[in-house]
Amino acid sequence: MPESTRPLRILISGAGIAGPVCAYFLRLSHPNASITIIERAPEIRKEGQTIDVIDEGSKVFDLMGITERVKAETTQEKGLDFIDSNGTAWGHFPQMTDVSFSREIEIVRGTLAQILWEETKDKVDYIFDESIKAISQSADQVDIEFRSGNKESYDVLIIADGLTSRTRALAFNQDVRDPIKSLNQYVAGFSFPANKEQGDGDWAKWYSTTGGRVIVHRPDGTGKMRTNFIKMDYTTDTRNACSSKTSIAQQKEYFAQLFKTNGWQSERLVQAMMDSTDFYTYEVGQVKMDKWSKGRIVMIGDAASCPSPISGAGTNVAITQAYVLAAMMTKHSGDHEKAFDAYEQELRKWVEGIQKLVPGAPEVACPSSYWGVRALLWASYLGSFVVRSGLVGFLARRFGSSKGGRKLPELEVFGKFPESR
Repeated sequence: MPESTRPLRILISGAGIAGPVCAYFLRLSHPNASITIIERAPEIRKEGQTIDVIDEGSKVFDLMGITERVKAETTQEKGLDFIDSNGTAWGHFPQMTDVSFSREIEIVRGTLAQILWEETKDKVDYIFDESIKAISQSADQVDIEFRSGNKESYDVLIIADGLTSRTRALAFNQDVRDPIKSLNQYVAGFSFPANKEQGDGDWAKWYSTTGGRVIVHRPDGTGKMRTNFIKMDYTTDTRNACSSKTSIAQQKEYFAQLFKTNGWQSERLVQAMMDSTDFYTYEVGQVKMDKWSKGRIVMIGDAASCPSPISGAGTNVAITQAYVLAAMMTKHSGDHEKAFDAYEQELRKWVEGIQKLVPGAPEVACPSSYWGVRALLWASYLGSFVVRSGLVGFLARRFGSSKGGRKLPELEVFGKFPESR
């Protein structure tokens, strides 16, 4: 049966953020399609850093009818303080100001993934503890061999994995690290019960110390604090420590040696890390691919074009790519090449603009010297003073604001509105 007349067979690799969003909208326009999402982990991953959703991402959530539910699960973070070794705040940035480090939708990544899974679990098939072992494709289909030994054929493979996607490496016949531009920054994350007597509250803390080390300490809205230990390292030492080949016990010990007895509450937080059960590490980097598709295979999210957490727009990019890809696959139904080309033409320049980081990032926020730390504190003090003065808001209103984001394809392209809308 020709592809244009029979139901589509779609496989999505990755049950994080982008994969479920794309599946949701594909289901609207392809109610009879066979849509399967596979996930390497045995269940939806509950751990993860705090992420924010803005502009285009917020619009997509509005179209899905889940905005209020997402807002009900936000961290309730009121803002971010840049502090010194005594815990004294220098820079004070409340949420919802013109220059803010805390957004209206600030949510733990695992919490958002859980919401998206619950929204889609009855609409698509999920297979956990599964990944792709081999890929081959012809003009008519993509043949997949799974790690479990099963073999299946699909019309389209959508890769919605992370920065170091092994599926991307298989599909594009490259090393996992080939398209990755490392930013030489590494993160260890964990959570633990908040203690108000120790100063844990609804304000996030940014503490920089020497040696390119930073502690970011944030509430998660559930009575816990989520802490990140961040390290700048131009050698391979920290990368190796964060490798999946290194045990969690060894990873914890490595970061404990880096951060203990380094001022503020470092000893307390190191102990919390050692006791944590949701510890994870990751490398901060970007993905630079010449093309986001190959034949019947296409990528979205971090696997395609990770802009890094430093951009502040990684989740927004992933959600937007997922929506636009689904829209283009609907608009050009039966012609995957046209759909993939239209998707990339629509978003590539926008994504490349987001990948252009502020000059000096991320090093400027992770100073190596004492005087670098002092300069950052003074800069945060002056920056927060300017924000509180209202000058930034005046200039934004006077000369226009970038708020609102780019225009998205209309929902009508899918043929109907979500029932929950």
